Amino acid sequence: MPDVFPATWINNRKQHWLNARFPRQRTITLDIKRIFIIPAVSSLALLSAVLILLLMAINFQSSLIYGLSFWLLALMVVVIFFTYRNLSGFTIKVLKSEPCFAGEKAVFELAVSSSGKHDNHAIQLGWKNEDSVEVNLQAGVRQQIKLSASTRQRGIYRPQRLHIVSRYPTGLVVAWSYAQLDMHSIVYPEPRLQKVRELGNAVADSSEQGAEIPRGTTDFGGVSEYQAGDSLRHIHWKTYAKTGDLHTKRFVDFATHERWLNWHELNIPGTEDKLSHLSARILQCDEQQLEYGLRIPGMEIPPASGEAHKHRCLRALALYGLEES
Repeated sequence: MPDVFPATWINNRKQHWLNARFPRQRTITLDIKRIFIIPAVSSLALLSAVLILLLMAINFQSSLIYGLSFWLLALMVVVIFFTYRNLSGFTIKVLKSEPCFAGEKAVFELAVSSSGKHDNHAIQLGWKNEDSVEVNLQAGVRQQIKLSASTRQRGIYRPQRLHIVSRYPTGLVVAWSYAQLDMHSIVYPEPRLQKVRELGNAVADSSEQGAEIPRGTTDFGGVSEYQAGDSLRHIHWKTYAKTGDLHTKRFVDFATHERWLNWHELNIPGTEDKLSHLSARILQCDEQQLEYGLRIPGMEIPPASGEAHKHRCLRALALYGLEES
């Protein structure tokens, strides 16, 4: 029988301990409770060399070798202190995040500073399997950095625990910590046009009053030659009296430049495909500087234009069907 239960139990206990030790916060300062020290591979090699030197000192009763061994051990202790000191007092504060489309990288802007009176050198920040940033700080100086994380689906993206690592000054030991930052980014649906005809958006030539819809009923649009099937009520008798040829009056309707991107008019199977199509249509309308509105189940956004309106519509698509939390 596979040993599944112990592994799951251990992982759950580990996550519970990490969540308690590193709660979500907007501002985090590293201290003795958050910093961990582990030896590097090079320090293990050094300790092996010290052990050999101690055996030689015992065997040959050499005070010089004794002194070298204890000096190397003292060096290790000093290195541990300075590596911890380099990370202690390091402060991270969340500033803002930038929305993105599914499949792109969400960008988060952070402010880093040092609450201590010493400089911070060669501190690496990043998420697992993502790009990292190396920070060098002077005491009392605040610095802004940007970190990115890959996204895969629409909605609210909350990054994992941030890894913070420092090997300064010698690389013999590694000081590391986690930062569970209270931040998120809105991930819009991937813009992907589908092959579909949207009802109610087919328009003909444009005019000053809007898009001209032929064979209308309201506005007089001119006179044209009579064709079989034309209504006798629309015959232009004045022209007939002058020329003797039959002509009919033409009427048109005018639609405004406003467009409605309507969920219910899309003959597309699948929720995500509909959201992707609407996302692409929003970008198209915004690029053409058109006024457009959005209708999705449970929400209607009136027609408007501009950057704020675009992000409002894309946000509605990103959060469609998801809980507000």
